[in-house]
Amino acid sequence: MISFLIKHKKIILIITLAFFLGSIVYLGADAYRRGNFNNTAAQVGSADISYRDLYRLTEDRARALRNQGVDVDEDMMKFLRQQFLAALISEEVLNQAAQQAGLAVSDYEVAYDIKTSPLFSQNGQFSKEAYEYVLKRNIGISPAEFEKQLRRGKLADRFRGVLYSFYKLTPEEIKYAYQTQHGNLKDFEKNKADFAAQLMDTKMETAQTGFFDQFNSEVEIKTFLQD
Repeated sequence: MISFLIKHKKIILIITLAFFLGSIVYLGADAYRRGNFNNTAAQVGSADISYRDLYRLTEDRARALRNQGVDVDEDMMKFLRQQFLAALISEEVLNQAAQQAGLAVSDYEVAYDIKTSPLFSQNGQFSKEAYEYVLKRNIGISPAEFEKQLRRGKLADRFRGVLYSFYKLTPEEIKYAYQTQHGNLKDFEKNKADFAAQLMDTKMETAQTGFFDQFNSEVEIKTFLQD
C-alpha cells in the first residue's frame, strides 16, 4: 500500500490541499442511487473508509470531467477510484497523526470557512438558507456531516504544515544542489528562484514519503478496492 502512496504522492498532495472547500461539491447525490457502498474500501488502523464515500467522490469528479468534454471510460473510472482512495487514506493518516500530536481545529475556524465561502452567500453575505440548500440539494449531506468533513480536511492540512515546517532550505544548500546538478554555477542567480522551488518540492515529497513509511510501520493500512 505504501508503494502506491509513494507512486502517487504528487496527486495525493494536490488532492488533499484542495480536498474540501476547493472541491466542496464532491459529495454528489447521484452516487446514493448506485447502490449500497457501506462496505469498507480501506482501513487505516481501526478506522474504515467506506465504498460509499469513495464512489461519491469518484462520481462527482467523473461528472465534472464529462462536463469539460473529457471521455471518461471504465479505465479512467478505475484510475479515479484509485486516485481518490489514496486521497481518502492520506486524509485519514494525517488526521490520526494530528490527533496523536495534540492538534485540533476550533469551531471558529470551521464557521469562518463556511461563512466566507461564496457558495453559501446571497448578495455578498452568508445565508443560512443558501448553506442548507446547497448541502441538501447539491451535496446531499447534513450540516453536521459537512462540518465534520471540513474539520477533518483542515486538521489534515494543519498536520501537513507542521510536518513541512521542519524542512527548510538554506542559501548554501540551494547553491550546492544547483552546482551538483548542473556542474557549475552558470546562470545561478537568474534561475535560483525556480530551482529553489523545485528543490523544496522534492524535499517536501521526501518528507511526506518518510512520514508515510514511518506511519505504515506503526499502523496497518489495508485496501479492499476491487478493480
